[in-house]
Amino acid sequence: MPEPERDAPESDLLSDWLRRNAAAAPDAPAIIEEDRITSFRELYQRAVSLALRFVEHGVQKQDRIALVLSKSTDAIVSVFASLLAGAIYVPIHPQWPKERIEATLADCAARLVIEGDESSPLRIIDRETGGGISWQAAPEISSNISSDSLPRADAGDPALILFTSGSTGRPKGVVLSHRAVGAFVKWSAREFQICSADRIACPSPLSFDLSTFDVFNMALCGATCVLVPGHSVWMPRFLVQLVRNARITCWYSVPSILAGMLEEGRLGQHEYPCLRVILFAGEVFRGANVARLQAAVPQADCANLYGPTETNVVTWCRVPPGFDGSEPLPIGQPCPYAKVTVDAASGELLAGGDSLMSGYWNRPEETQRVFFSLEGERYYRTGDRVSQRPDGNYLFLGRLDRQVKRRGFRIELGEIETALAGQEDILEAAAVAIEDGKTGTAIIAFVRTRSAGAVTLVEAKAHCARTLPLYMVPDHIVFLNDIPRGNRGKIDYIALSKIAEALDQSAVDHAPRDHAPSNNAASNNADSNHGDQDRSPAIHR
Repeated sequence: MPEPERDAPESDLLSDWLRRNAAAAPDAPAIIEEDRITSFRELYQRAVSLALRFVEHGVQKQDRIALVLSKSTDAIVSVFASLLAGAIYVPIHPQWPKERIEATLADCAARLVIEGDESSPLRIIDRETGGGISWQAAPEISSNISSDSLPRADAGDPALILFTSGSTGRPKGVVLSHRAVGAFVKWSAREFQICSADRIACPSPLSFDLSTFDVFNMALCGATCVLVPGHSVWMPRFLVQLVRNARITCWYSVPSILAGMLEEGRLGQHEYPCLRVILFAGEVFRGANVARLQAAVPQADCANLYGPTETNVVTWCRVPPGFDGSEPLPIGQPCPYAKVTVDAASGELLAGGDSLMSGYWNRPEETQRVFFSLEGERYYRTGDRVSQRPDGNYLFLGRLDRQVKRRGFRIELGEIETALAGQEDILEAAAVAIEDGKTGTAIIAFVRTRSAGAVTLVEAKAHCARTLPLYMVPDHIVFLNDIPRGNRGKIDYIALSKIAEALDQSAVDHAPRDHAPSNNAASNNADSNHGDQDRSPAIHR
């Protein structure tokens, strides 16, 4: 059995944090997954055992290990095993369409793939040889084998790759180093005083950047990470009960989840004596809901964290006492490790600092396009338009492009258009997003087909489901004889947005093809499935 080493607290290597706490408090609970409790000793031992088998199999530093896994204790073991082996972990949601998973595995050139679910044992597959590695670890690691034989990463080495929606139809891999993730986690631990007594809820999937707060604050601070089952993350009453019964002290999620807990979960009707920190990020949280949240849990320190996946959190705003929601909550001021400025011409927020991504995986031209240098510092073009208030806080005003947020997920509408246009007999596709009072954001797709009846609504929806994650599948698909265009021949998205807003739900649901929604075009509707986090819009930015 390997002996955990006591590393200096200031280490920037994410795996060092787990090693240190396995030595300092080996029997303390690291992970709670329903009725299963895993100690820091067990978590570390299992991660080292698996990392050794990776290396013995031939895994080299910075090889990619894809985790096609639902959030679980085994998945977190795989995260730390990858890091201990000096490799890069690539979390992939197992319920993405198969085509998207395969494309992502090919894009990142994954050396190993770990896959499996509750109904089958985990499998480790070598994509180069077709062989495999045994998942089941020996109960004890031989005393003459230690983690000293494992390669040691550098702080600037990549730790993970997160794939996000891409406007060209191909997801982009955001490469984050140990140092970049560590900058945010170490700041958040200090600012919100995370400690070993804390129980941090983990509602986000590992493929979403919010999960880095939960998993790595556990490792850094010796806190307990309480896994929220994927099937229940969109069940507000269950979540409210979990917060109470599991004695959650820290919560970090997208506003959509908190809004559901306030409304359907009736958050304000109970008391939560343990809950002391509530953080939210990934999408706009309406001022009225922020005020309701503060009133429901008055003792909690509530804060709005802002930043795209490429930068993680770069600005933040603590909700002031007595916030009434009459004005939007700002995205705040820069974190100590971040640098932000505003493009005077466009109002675009430009972000730099220690949490900045290394770049897009295998996309040098795209990386060069989104970065620029200012006074010797690298800055990322966020695409977000902001203004700065007299008190120094930044206020989010909207996007400069056609990117939208839905339950925290970033969606490039162009990727939806590309997917639809890739279906045989669809000649053209356009997508818009409108505000929906119930779901927050609704996506409406318009398509022009080769001929009437060439593509049915069911066929179009099935094609989307095969090529897009469920959170990107349009809520409605409208068939048009012609896509509106402006004077220069470009698609008129303003006109399409007006059509989308004017659609009568009940009429569209049953409209035959020769009934036009507004301009003698035919229409049909497709309702997306707003299920649980493992099946639908889950949760950055």
